[in-house]
Amino acid sequence: MISRRTFTSTALLSLAGLPAARGAWAQAPAPAPVPSADERYRPVLHFTPPQGFMNDPNGLVFADGEWHLFYQHNPFEAKMGRVHWGHAVSRDLLHWQVLPLALRETADGMAFSGSAVIDRANSSGLLAQRGEGNGRGGMVAVYTRASATRQVQALAYSSDGGRSFADYRGNPVLDVGSDQFRDPKVFWHAPGKVWVMCVVRSREHRVMFYRSRNLKDWRAAGEFAHAGVYGIDYECPDLVELPVAGGGTRWVLFLSINPGAPQGGSTVQYFVGRFDGRRFVLDDGATRFADFGKDFYALQTFAGVDGAPVGIAWMNNWQYANDLPTGRWRGAMTLPRRLSLRRVADDWKLVQEPLGLEAARRQVIAQGPGRASTALPPDTALEIRLACAPDTVTSLRLANGTGEYLEVGYDPGPAVGSVWVDRGNARGFRHRFFTDKMSWAPPPDGKPLDLRLVFDRCSLELFAAGGTGCATLLHFFAAPPDRLELAVAGGPLPDIAVHALLPTGGR
Repeated sequence: MISRRTFTSTALLSLAGLPAARGAWAQAPAPAPVPSADERYRPVLHFTPPQGFMNDPNGLVFADGEWHLFYQHNPFEAKMGRVHWGHAVSRDLLHWQVLPLALRETADGMAFSGSAVIDRANSSGLLAQRGEGNGRGGMVAVYTRASATRQVQALAYSSDGGRSFADYRGNPVLDVGSDQFRDPKVFWHAPGKVWVMCVVRSREHRVMFYRSRNLKDWRAAGEFAHAGVYGIDYECPDLVELPVAGGGTRWVLFLSINPGAPQGGSTVQYFVGRFDGRRFVLDDGATRFADFGKDFYALQTFAGVDGAPVGIAWMNNWQYANDLPTGRWRGAMTLPRRLSLRRVADDWKLVQEPLGLEAARRQVIAQGPGRASTALPPDTALEIRLACAPDTVTSLRLANGTGEYLEVGYDPGPAVGSVWVDRGNARGFRHRFFTDKMSWAPPPDGKPLDLRLVFDRCSLELFAAGGTGCATLLHFFAAPPDRLELAVAGGPLPDIAVHALLPTGGR
């Protein structure tokens, strides 16, 4: 398997809604032009690179009304390698403007994952040095500079809203003499009035904590090690304070692993606890997973957000990321999600809520009592909402006339129910590791189970039970689905709401 862990550089860098009455079902419009081979799978709603390869989101930050999405990017070909930082900005988390490369591959190595913060007080002293900031502060990126033999942490800084960066002349700011030391996530810890970095010694399965007053000089503070599912590598840590439903907060450590996920390949696990600025102490010994699909990795949250944090993940899996049938581009991001915690019985549940969908709704396709089959608009992203009866098998299919379909459903089972997803009957892509069936068991409470689906050309994001059970997965139809099929094993079909979503194209 090719991944960023083992790649060696071979070259150097030279809303308007259309309402319908309740119970009405819209007619599908006339067929749209068929996209080109390279564009047929490009999402109409999710962010993708114009060309080349994209993986981890990094450097996520909200500043001056702009959401900054930096990402791992090979601009030269649609394969992992020659890693730079791509850059896009948005004011609504729906429409993204692609900007020039932010950080580049150099003679010292590639620009691996990291984070960005707004250094408003210019604690680094770097922003005034450029003669542009006048001490007003600006953006500082902390990232891994990776060569074939060494991974070190470096700084770059910007006084023009991230449009251009300069590398700190004193780089690296942290070097432990390792070739598996990466992915720094830096945040301001207000109680301690100090910058905190969490960074992984990946092959040793250790998350290290460092502290700094100026973003340049770092001292070891503690570590969190040998917890959860090890996989081969720990990657992309993110330690963030989440609000708890009903009041209070808890710290959550998100930690990606690759390979070694229960479904195979890469995934995101999380731990709930308390953080005092030096040590992360667990509330319990449980290992929890952020997503039960197979295509959710490197979850990161935005710095600079008031209220509940907002996160984005890479919608892919390292087992087949280099082989997807998307032509001159590969890689897509999930929708942005608002993150919080909920206590359910004796367990913590991560709650994920997709953002921006209400503003993206452009046409009501269905609203009211369900029908067995409904025509869908061509080449359109969809939001689908329904509630499954607690004692009845319910299934929903996105299908076409050639027998292909993508299925989501709920089975109450003999004792405890399960939500399932099956992508095995979409025939546009085959791979030995492209697992087709996934499931999750919601806590049994005897109540209807709500499902919220976001369907795009090559992706499905499922939010079940109020966002406490989520599945993110890719799919590849040989021909686009043109109908929605709903079935129940006895009893009436449930009410359903289906909206066509604005084709933002991620840009």
